[in-house]
Amino acid sequence: MRSLPLLLLSACLLGGLAVAEPAPLCRVSAQEALAAANAWRQAARQCGSQAFEAAPALRWHAGLEASAERYATELAERGELSHQGRRSPTLRERVRESGYLLRAVGENLAAGPLGLDEVFALWTGSPDHCVNLMRADFEDVGVACVSGTGRYERFWVMHLGAPARRP
Repeated sequence: MRSLPLLLLSACLLGGLAVAEPAPLCRVSAQEALAAANAWRQAARQCGSQAFEAAPALRWHAGLEASAERYATELAERGELSHQGRRSPTLRERVRESGYLLRAVGENLAAGPLGLDEVFALWTGSPDHCVNLMRADFEDVGVACVSGTGRYERFWVMHLGAPARRP
């Protein structure tokens, strides 16, 4: 057996997960990802030192899903986790390229988790990622998981957004 490390950007959470054979490809449906995010938001939470009331339900947004998918693919190709992109250096650029008109945007990244439950456990255990999940101004979400090679077999990206308000 080998140990598959888990990496969560902006957090110091490293753990091991024993696997007997190569893990299957990433597969996450929009319905599953949206249900997981909204289940987390439906109760008041403590994110590090910050307390949050329950947050309104998120909507799935195809543009945020597309930006998450593109960035997860880039991270998998690079074999590293970073909020600094090569193709589109900033989160705002990545999300705007998908056609999403934003007022505010957030990004959660992880490398290694096998499934949605595991990645949400990492994100909710990290104060910064938890805050992104609980921000009441975020209305839309898109999540992607892309299989990689090398040290991390999966790269997860969640893009959360608050749309620009039209005059």
